Amino acid sequence: MTPAPLIALIDGPLAADTPGRAARTDICEVHPRAAESPAALHAAHIAAAIRANAPAARFLGFTIFPGRLSASLASVAKALHRAAGSEAQIVHCSFGQPHHSPLLAAAAAAVLQAGKLLVASAPARGAPVYPAACIGVQSVQGDARCAPGQWSLLNLPGAQYGACPGAPDAAVRGASLAAAHYTGLLARARSDGSGKTVLPPPAFTGRERITLPPPSGPLAQGSPSAPRRPPAPPPDPADLFQSPNTDK
Repeated sequence: MTPAPLIALIDGPLAADTPGRAARTDICEVHPRAAESPAALHAAHIAAAIRANAPAARFLGFTIFPGRLSASLASVAKALHRAAGSEAQIVHCSFGQPHHSPLLAAAAAAVLQAGKLLVASAPARGAPVYPAACIGVQSVQGDARCAPGQWSLLNLPGAQYGACPGAPDAAVRGASLAAAHYTGLLARARSDGSGKTVLPPPAFTGRERITLPPPSGPLAQGSPSAPRRPPAPPPDPADLFQSPNTDK
């Protein structure tokens, strides 16, 4: 009998009753009320999305989000190295940061050199993020054409693959959930007893085409434009890694 796939889930704290949880290691100091935090909610949804495609999947949880969805570079690198030395076959990261880091690149390389698959989420808009943009990492963004059990071959600068981003009103959606669905497909492929990871053919190839409706109303007739939104404040330098869960 083929053993259930083991996945190193680097995310928020996995609750003890999470289906498939085999063990949990807290890389960071977890907030006393972390069980009720956005980080715990995020981890629970990511684990559920993986198991939607691989119901037998088991998880080694590596906690890098103490409560809110932000983590330090040191925590991420340490978690990746721990995952590299674990028995997991797949390492999953539904988060990223826009800056290349030799420390992060070395940690990602350690995972790959250990013979594991490394999956990371990549927002559909903006510059590439890391670890998704690290060499050898399987980068995934949301593709609204895909159902939960499908994937697309994109070969875009920011992402190689696409997968289902979840419902628009879901608590966790976008790139984070898409990467989880894709990891589930990989896990299911590894559990077929062949010893190989061969996915079914992609449901779609090439970039998703988004058609915008034609302009209408007063703004389309040359009236003064709507006021622009003020620019978003710059991120806190300490919050290096965040989950792109709202980007498709």
